[in-house]
Amino acid sequence: MRFQVLALGVLLFASVAPVRADQAPPSPAPAPSDLATFNDRSITFTAPPGFTRVPLGSSDNGSGDPTMVALFVKNRGAANQRMIQIVVEDTDNDLGSFETAHESELRKQVDSTFVDKKIKTTLSNGMPAFWLKISQGDQIGQFTRRYEYVVIDLKRGITASYVGRQGDFDDKEAQAALAGLVVVAYPRDR
Repeated sequence: MRFQVLALGVLLFASVAPVRADQAPPSPAPAPSDLATFNDRSITFTAPPGFTRVPLGSSDNGSGDPTMVALFVKNRGAANQRMIQIVVEDTDNDLGSFETAHESELRKQVDSTFVDKKIKTTLSNGMPAFWLKISQGDQIGQFTRRYEYVVIDLKRGITASYVGRQGDFDDKEAQAALAGLVVVAYPRDR
């Protein structure tokens, strides 16, 4: 929920915040070919058609805390809005321990969090991951559905989430939307 609130805040702020004179000018708009992609040292992601990347500014806060590094939105501002979020955080844990800690953190953020499904799987490039189906919310009409790949690159825990209002999409749509995620491992000494 914290990431959803942050993502919605970023969307609202980005649409109305003026640039002050003492601030650096905004980064140039991404080229059309970059509008639906994210790449860093171990993550490559291409969003499906209809999603647009929302600029977030610097993706490294240096704290090691969970940091949203990419946000893609479809149907922005509509009742059936969907978001794809990529969040990274430093970790020394193995995949199973990181996934368990991630579930615990989700429950701390939103009391009414229920993990409907958890499957150990692999990404398209063979990288081990967990696939989660999560329900959040306690008010009728306000339920959120999250589907997530949880993976590690040996230095960071990575969560790629497909988020929207429950009932607006299904497992198949979420899985297809996150199919463009590729994560590779980096040696710990780099």
